[in-house]
Amino acid sequence: MGAMRAVAQDISYTIPLALTAIAVVLFTGSLSTVDIVGAQAGTWFGIIPKWFIFIQPLGFILFLIASIAEMGRIPFDFQESEQELVAGFFTEYSGMKFAMFFLAEYAHLFAVSGIIVTLFLGGWTGPVLPFIPVQITSLVYFLIKTYAVIFFAMWLRDTVPRVRIDQLLNLGWKIMIPLALLNLLVTGFVVTAGVIQ
Repeated sequence: MGAMRAVAQDISYTIPLALTAIAVVLFTGSLSTVDIVGAQAGTWFGIIPKWFIFIQPLGFILFLIASIAEMGRIPFDFQESEQELVAGFFTEYSGMKFAMFFLAEYAHLFAVSGIIVTLFLGGWTGPVLPFIPVQITSLVYFLIKTYAVIFFAMWLRDTVPRVRIDQLLNLGWKIMIPLALLNLLVTGFVVTAGVIQ
């Protein structure tokens, strides 16, 4: 039962995840993460960063929700929801094997947060600080943004109640996929028209 839920959840949330990432690729014209971050360098009016979260707010929200669902974190943790499936692999493993599962879960959280930062939050770009090497400031900016996304995902885990499996799939198929397609269509028109430079 947990495997069927996991497959249904992965399929229904991988599609909007990919469609929103394609919208970002349309803006940059490249699949290179360096080019994607480079396209977000600079500011508008000297104040607002040129991050894709401001150009693609719907895409950012869809990507964030789909990422949390892909990670299987609350409220989307149907692979091993504790009260229904006796926590899945937790009943079989303890000690170091249990620790490795949890280490993998948090490594997944860090990796997905890094992808969100790279695609929508300007990656490692930020204001240049005097007397500090650019390599160090870039790393610090990237880690600060990544930990902010991780903090949001952990906060969400503690505040949002779990939804039912039918609500989860309805959200994915009936709401998120059409919105992701609409976002991609609008992005295609904006890029073709050359509205945003």
